[in-house]
Amino acid sequence: MSSWAAGGYKKKMVCERCGFRARYSAQMLVYHMDGRLNNAEHKNLKSVCKNCEVDLSKSDLLWKRGDLEADV
Repeated sequence: MSSWAAGGYKKKMVCERCGFRARYSAQMLVYHMDGRLNNAEHKNLKSVCKNCEVDLSKSDLLWKRGDLEADV
C-alpha cells in the first residue's frame, strides 16, 4: 500500500491542475508538491492527470510523481 493511501488520501477523479475529469482511476496520478515522496500529508498531495504529469515533469516545479498503487 502506498504511503498516501495508508494515510487516508484518496486520489481524485478530477485533475487539480487543469480540471480534466477522468473516467478511470488509472488516468490520474498522485503528486507530492514539496518533492519529498515520504511526505504524505494531505496538504502536500495533489491528484493530476497524466497529461499534466508530462507537463510538470518538464517544468521547474518541485512536484514529483508519487507511487502509482491503486487506491483501496
